[in-house]
Amino acid sequence: MRLENTNATGRQLTTGENFDRHYTQLFPTAYFQYKASDKNNFSANFGRRVRRPNYESLNPFIKFIDRYTYSQGNPNLKPQLSNNFEVSHSYRNLLTTTLNYTYTTDIINTVLEQKEHDAWVKPENIASLQQFGIAISSNTPVNKWWTSSININAFNNRFKGIVNNTAIDFAATSYVLNTTQQFKITKKLTGELSGRYRSRWVEGVIIAEPVGFLAAGLSQQVMKNNGTLRLTVRDIFYTQRFKAASSYGNVDFNFQEVNDSRVLVFGFTYRFSKGKKIAPTKRTAGSANEEQERIGN
Repeated sequence: MRLENTNATGRQLTTGENFDRHYTQLFPTAYFQYKASDKNNFSANFGRRVRRPNYESLNPFIKFIDRYTYSQGNPNLKPQLSNNFEVSHSYRNLLTTTLNYTYTTDIINTVLEQKEHDAWVKPENIASLQQFGIAISSNTPVNKWWTSSININAFNNRFKGIVNNTAIDFAATSYVLNTTQQFKITKKLTGELSGRYRSRWVEGVIIAEPVGFLAAGLSQQVMKNNGTLRLTVRDIFYTQRFKAASSYGNVDFNFQEVNDSRVLVFGFTYRFSKGKKIAPTKRTAGSANEEQERIGN
């Protein structure tokens, strides 16, 4: 269990706003495990977590995107708190099934506000989130030369709150599929095929379209197995393009983000020693000690 006490006061010179925060928070964590047999293992855990806003999200400095649109941080952001529950079952360490429930308050999400011709983007504590989910993962050797790893996570997200004085209630059931297939082509040559697909999902006030990618790679042992050559191609079909839309109150927008996600990577590693332990160098003084000497402490 962790106890945190926060006392923060200050004044924003940019906006002239004062802030005064005083609170004490408990963050308990509990784990339980039960081995029913050699093949079946059960576990459960509970944890309370915090996600604090970063500096950029708090900074009220204005950045202009175009003539009519700008973005800025929000010094009034509160930390995002979540309570997580999980129950898992593992069969022979090959198949794991997990049920989870998460309740989060003060969700930090970027929103778009509009007044006449001007629009601005800023982070807000917009809503609470309830998530129910199930995850199934397997790591199975199909035969001597093929190992299959598959993970699927299905969940229902429901965001409920108020944005720009408008009540919102967005919900969607989505799933994420990850897979890695490894192939032993020869004694020294291995291949890998991996991919990821995420169905349509909701994130705060944003509804995102499905997105996925496929990657492949080869790995060759060389120089008496001391060296490894690797060749990887990511996002082979150039499908990793993020598209989303949002509609609430007087805001209605669509956007798309396209990155250079198709990448060819060539790498080489070489091992100079096998199992030799090198004693760590003992540090007698660090930068903190040097700083104390400079200020006379």
